[in-house]
Amino acid sequence: GKEHDDIFDKLKEAVKEESIKRHKWNDFAEDSLRVIQHNALEDRSISDKQQWDAAIYFMEEALQARLKDTENAIENMIGPDWKKRWLYWKNRTQEQFVHNETKNELEKMLKCNEEHPAYLASDEITTVRKNLESRGVEVDPSLIKDTWHQVYRRHFLKTALNHCNLCRRGFYYYQRHFVDSELECNDVVLFWRIQRMLAITANTLRQQLTNTEVRRLEKNVKEVLEDFAEDSEKKVKLLTGKRVQLAEDLKKVREIQEKLDAFIEALHQE
Repeated sequence: GKEHDDIFDKLKEAVKEESIKRHKWNDFAEDSLRVIQHNALEDRSISDKQQWDAAIYFMEEALQARLKDTENAIENMIGPDWKKRWLYWKNRTQEQFVHNETKNELEKMLKCNEEHPAYLASDEITTVRKNLESRGVEVDPSLIKDTWHQVYRRHFLKTALNHCNLCRRGFYYYQRHFVDSELECNDVVLFWRIQRMLAITANTLRQQLTNTEVRRLEKNVKEVLEDFAEDSEKKVKLLTGKRVQLAEDLKKVREIQEKLDAFIEALHQE
């Protein structure tokens, strides 16, 4: 603001850092929070459709964020697509070319078996390597595994997102305990439990801060200020600038003036 006084900025920063360093969360509060979190995670009963929809939205956000990271990792791995190569005059490196060919081969395998487990068998790695070698692409098994990790991750996340969309209409099935393999939505319940645990944790921490920790932190700040007040070197280091120097000079002038006045008064008395 316009009336901001920067003379105390260094002091404020030092007090803040020292106070945070000294402050330690109450151990009793940590134990209490752990019990509250455990009890929240034990609850598996979603009571209404609004909570169900909120859990699905939370799940979608998490999956979309992971999918975006995976897409970026694959793009860095295989290099620019044909559109970027034409528009921005970019080319793939030899390593990116090999990654791209490997990715295409692995995607063919996934299309044939969309229920493929997360790990490649040794014979599958050999098959992929031989198929690539037949096209003149030399590839190391470790590169195949690294590429598979990202390809399968993207496949898994997209499948999870599709299943998430199916579960939007699954609340009444869940509520009435209907068994439908297509609408098996235990993952939605899991995300609801996590979301509820996070909300309860945030509320508990907010209450703890308001009721206890703020007072303890204020006490720490007062102690730090008192310690700094007794440390002349720290005051000289933290309170600097022309105004401070001017105040020091004025103090010296005042002291000299007081001594001079005392000397003159003594002369008068004599």
